[in-house]
Amino acid sequence: MAQDFVAVGKVMKPRGLKGEAFLMPLTDFPERYKALNSVRVESPDGSSTMLDVAYVRQYGSRTAIKFEGFNTPEEVGRFRNYFVQVTRDAVHPLPDDMLYVFEVEGMPVETASGDLVGHVVEVLSHPANDVYVVDRDGEEVMIPAVREIVTVDRDAGKLVVQEIEGLL
Repeated sequence: MAQDFVAVGKVMKPRGLKGEAFLMPLTDFPERYKALNSVRVESPDGSSTMLDVAYVRQYGSRTAIKFEGFNTPEEVGRFRNYFVQVTRDAVHPLPDDMLYVFEVEGMPVETASGDLVGHVVEVLSHPANDVYVVDRDGEEVMIPAVREIVTVDRDAGKLVVQEIEGLL
């Protein structure tokens, strides 16, 4: 079985002359980059390769990554717009009451009385709170991701939504 990978950054333009590239963080835990040894980089077309990380460093508020064996801007430039990925088991641990988006997507959603609503197909990020987009037999239902409405049943691998009039 192939391992599942999670994007933690995106390679941007080369930085300097020694093969570094700027890295756009796709994580709330950028300190995790210091522990990277080996990563998978995935191209926009879906092809991927494993690379060893020489180092990651900060330049002011920007992060740069250096891959082993890529020593010029031209060499590292071929990875521009590639996603830097780690295995799912290598993601930064979250508190018990929080989930990553990749954990929520695909999860079944049920009412508190046990009726299947559908499955989460997308999580929209908004300033006030996230919103779960749930496929309900071809119809999209949007459910605010707030604790008063939705609870997570990790053991059963599902979201439980309160039955509020007009919500569904």
